[in-house]
Amino acid sequence: MPVPRKLEIFNKLKSKLELGISIATFDVTTEPIWQRILIRITIFSNMLCFLSSALHIVNTFHGQFTGNLAMSLMICTASMQILCKTVILRYHRNNLLELLDKVQSLHNDFENKEINAIAEKNLTKFSNIWITCFKWGKLFVIVVAICFSTCNAIKGKSGVIIQIPLIPNDFPYYTLIMVFMPFVFSTFAAVYVLSSDVSVAFFGFKIMAAADILYDYISANRDRIQEDAEFLRIITKRYCEVVDNIKLYNKVISVTNLVQFVTSALLSFATFSFIRLYIINPIGYILIWTILFQLFIPCVFGEFIKFKMERLSITLYLTNWYDLSLKDQKSSLLVLGMIQREYGLKAAGMYDVNIYTFIKIVKMAASWCTLIFTLETAFEKAA
Repeated sequence: MPVPRKLEIFNKLKSKLELGISIATFDVTTEPIWQRILIRITIFSNMLCFLSSALHIVNTFHGQFTGNLAMSLMICTASMQILCKTVILRYHRNNLLELLDKVQSLHNDFENKEINAIAEKNLTKFSNIWITCFKWGKLFVIVVAICFSTCNAIKGKSGVIIQIPLIPNDFPYYTLIMVFMPFVFSTFAAVYVLSSDVSVAFFGFKIMAAADILYDYISANRDRIQEDAEFLRIITKRYCEVVDNIKLYNKVISVTNLVQFVTSALLSFATFSFIRLYIINPIGYILIWTILFQLFIPCVFGEFIKFKMERLSITLYLTNWYDLSLKDQKSSLLVLGMIQREYGLKAAGMYDVNIYTFIKIVKMAASWCTLIFTLETAFEKAA
């Protein structure tokens, strides 16, 4: 029996997703030897990066916020974000694997040829979007990592933003080692971001695809609900599956979204401060675009998922469910009750993940930056 095209596309991506989940959850049990080495080096590199940058901040902070301190704070916060996400996703590894199984089942044959054709179109479309995002994201992250490390290396001693523990300052080639290590740290940070964030984003794309499949199927057969009891059974089953997938996806990324928001606020604050100190330095603008883009992605995901579920709910409500028999009307009450709820992404189950939250975080980081520089200016005048 030939493999469906949509399942064939998924099978090509599955190995990348499994590696991404392993890196995101620090799982080194069943992978090939080179992948196990990569996973271990990635997490240990970020641990060393956090310790080295934190040590540099402690040893160089003398009551004044400098550009060097801003860069150290940025790399320290970025590594802390990665480590926190690793711990949280490690806890949710089984849920991630369950999501992977659900996505794979979504690529199997549906109940009839019509919905199967709709599913193939939507799943292929969202898979191609994800592949394109992965390719451009890889290029973007690599360029940013190289630019960031190169700019610090060019500065020489003033570009040192880390202090590796147990290496004394008078060690030969100390400065050379300190300016080279950010290359290593940023490379493995880029590996983690590409592997974990992009893999988790894949599930969001598939949830949107599942919502679009059901929306297109209902829109094409709106008048069949009173004629075909099977149609009502299909849309009820598929809608419940979409809702369950959103709940499971929320369970996985709820706390990681909160970590993303808090650390992105700190990263934005550090980068805004660097830009204010060095207005003509291009690296500050490259970094702020990177940070804002990483924050924008989960927010726009939350916005799109909420929009697609609202659109699907309206379409379900506008079907001729009132023309059904009394028995089928009772069955439809389950779906009609479910569509009254709002389905979207949440951070820690409390904060909506949407564009409005993105704007609030950016404004908050900018306000912190303004406050710090205002206080420093006031203290300088008072002195």
